[in-house]
Amino acid sequence: MPQECQPNPRISLIPGFAAASGLRPHEFGTTSAKLLAFLTLQQDPTERAVVAGTLWPEVDDARAAANLRTALWRVGQLDAGMIVPAASTLVLDPLVRVDYRCSERLARLVLTKEPLADLVADFESQKGLSSTTAERANLRPGIQQIIQSLTGELLTHWYDDWLGLYQERWRQLRLHALDSLSIQLTEAHYHADAVDSATAAVAAEPLRESGYRSLMVAHVAEGNVSEAVRTYEHYATLLDRELGIAPSVQMCELLSQTTGPVSTTGNGNGRRRPTMGGRRRAITPKRPSERPNVRR
Repeated sequence: MPQECQPNPRISLIPGFAAASGLRPHEFGTTSAKLLAFLTLQQDPTERAVVAGTLWPEVDDARAAANLRTALWRVGQLDAGMIVPAASTLVLDPLVRVDYRCSERLARLVLTKEPLADLVADFESQKGLSSTTAERANLRPGIQQIIQSLTGELLTHWYDDWLGLYQERWRQLRLHALDSLSIQLTEAHYHADAVDSATAAVAAEPLRESGYRSLMVAHVAEGNVSEAVRTYEHYATLLDRELGIAPSVQMCELLSQTTGPVSTTGNGNGRRRPTMGGRRRAITPKRPSERPNVRR
């Protein structure tokens, strides 16, 4: 496995907040941690007034500014180099390694269909890892680490108003990346890893269809048609129970390519699901009056 080099100061936001310098972890309080997390998520220097107003919206400007000064002092007591202050702005020191930035960059590279070898090499470089020639020839350990880096949520159990948009943006980005990575791994005949990536997407959002489609493609490519049918049936049952609807036309077409035509009944809205043993069971969407309440 790659060996980690001497690390720069680092901040982790996935799945929760942590900070360290070298091998020494820092125990930041809540206000200091939120200040560091906020600056970590900014691309450019941010006005002090914006930082204070965002982190402490419930108090007046003077109190918010005082809270900011206190948080800066507390950060400085543990690691004075993490934040670069200016007269009116604040920015995280560019030498600080941030797991979220690395994972975000990785997700975007996945979506551009970078070759797997390049993805692994870039991932190791961003993480400060080094590999031998023999290790670089075996991509699977790196692929597994890439999948793992895309499975975590951003600052789990933090519910601040300012953070919600960042969390949703990361959720959407990583889910699309896991779907795309699964397809790419399938095409490269890394079938087990393709299933792993698609399963991670399904686990993150059980009602999201594209993860199931990627999983079906991976199963079929490996010759496990029964697993693809099982995946379809599980999703169709879940969707019918939770929302009272059937899978999309795209998913039915994918199933048809695997098992033969998926017929419809009645007005064309219902879809029939093939089952093992030659039998077929119909799923017909419920009428509005019969549908269960949608969970919100």
